[in-house]
Amino acid sequence: MSKTGNRLIRSLLAVTGSMVLAAGLTTTPTALGAVGDVGVPGPSYTGVTAPTGEKPESKLWFNDGRWWAVMFHPASGTWHIFYLNRSTSPKTWVDTGTVVDNRKNTGSDAVSTGGKLYVASHVKASSNTASVSGQPARLYRYTYNSTTDTYSLDSGLPTTINDVSSESLTIDRDSAGRVWATWTQQQRVYVNATTTTDQWGTPFVLPVDNATGIDPDDISTLVSFKGNIGVMWSSQSKSAVYFSTHNTPDAVGTWQPSAAITVPGGGQADDHLNIKELQSDPEGRIFAVIKTSLDNAGAAAPQIVVLTRSAASTGQWSRATFGTVGDCHTRPVLVLDMTNNLVRVFATAPDSGCPFHGSAG
Repeated sequence: MSKTGNRLIRSLLAVTGSMVLAAGLTTTPTALGAVGDVGVPGPSYTGVTAPTGEKPESKLWFNDGRWWAVMFHPASGTWHIFYLNRSTSPKTWVDTGTVVDNRKNTGSDAVSTGGKLYVASHVKASSNTASVSGQPARLYRYTYNSTTDTYSLDSGLPTTINDVSSESLTIDRDSAGRVWATWTQQQRVYVNATTTTDQWGTPFVLPVDNATGIDPDDISTLVSFKGNIGVMWSSQSKSAVYFSTHNTPDAVGTWQPSAAITVPGGGQADDHLNIKELQSDPEGRIFAVIKTSLDNAGAAAPQIVVLTRSAASTGQWSRATFGTVGDCHTRPVLVLDMTNNLVRVFATAPDSGCPFHGSAG
């Protein structure tokens, strides 16, 4: 599986129903549908809005034979670390009592890597033009105790990533031990990076073409691959999804030119992005799933599209359609299942705003 204990599943908890694309990692994709809700319900999130609603973010990781998640604790109005107890019937999510963030209106992105758990927590904004200053995003770093099956916050944490609210914010860690974060603010793509001691530098606009003038609804995400960092973002104003890479040995502000990774034409972008790397792959391949804005292009138009970036040395992108407008899919997430050599895509369906019959979720 991709990056076991890290981004095995990004935002899988956001899926309330699912359709599954089961495609061989080296073969032509074949869509196989799964009908019905599958999974174990977590605690109530009454009092907060869509805690797993941001498409690039993940609250879920796998460690020491268990699934773990950042979930809302309704009694205290704070966010805690839970684990899935699979030995009970029915299976249940158990509160460990470890508090992540005591601010109610926040979203988070979790990464378990390098023997540490990193959680970035940000105050939510409705769009990148609705960002409010004085609302810092925070990085929490935890150490796992395998004897007590608990996480403890490291000394000196949390640290401050930025000082603004944002629609979404994601993190990952490069091979030098530097943690990166990306978000969108005032129609621009922002990034920041830590030193090796997890202290943050100064946020800056991604210094490449097409990273400014994006739509207020656009978001960004990032991924570590072959030790480097790649940032993906939507630009609905330019009808394209873009990707830029940073090579780990380079200065923090040195980035490769942005590349449009969607086909030319109107309506090719939306703010639905989910990206994964193929861990332990010497070629550094990347897989992503996006949504288009071709809602008025007819039932046969592609709506959910799977993207694949070839070896890091060539960086060529290929595409496959997961679902059409008529399928009424939304909020896709992608999982790399190396055990079974499959790319799995989950999406909520049918979308309530879809004019077509769609496929059952």
